[in-house]
Amino acid sequence: MSDQPRAGPEREEWQGMTPEDRGLTTPIVDDAFTVLSDWRRRAVCYHLSTSDDAAVEVRALATAVARRGAESDLPESETTVEAVETALTETHLPFLHDLGILDFDERSGAVKYWGSPTVEKWATHATAVTERDEF
Repeated sequence: MSDQPRAGPEREEWQGMTPEDRGLTTPIVDDAFTVLSDWRRRAVCYHLSTSDDAAVEVRALATAVARRGAESDLPESETTVEAVETALTETHLPFLHDLGILDFDERSGAVKYWGSPTVEKWATHATAVTERDEF
């Protein structure tokens, strides 16, 4: 991360606000690369940015992410729907929620994508330059 002081999405008073409420339009570049540094988060962002649905249930999202992971050289144990769903709900969706990329309701299992041009651009680029479409 950059040495810039954080006044953004990690601050507690911003929790639960939409990107518009926060006055955010795109994350800083460091945040975009942090978001995309994990294959599951790349797959989530790519799937949501290319899907016609702005909202999805965690199980359906985990299935799409697991399918993408299974097409790569990742260990099979990391790409089962159950393993992906656990990783998404415990780590990656809360992280993306905190950055304002999406809303994740832990109780209902609903995920609503807000969109992020910076993240979408780099997620698409990562897909294009990865020969095997690994995430």
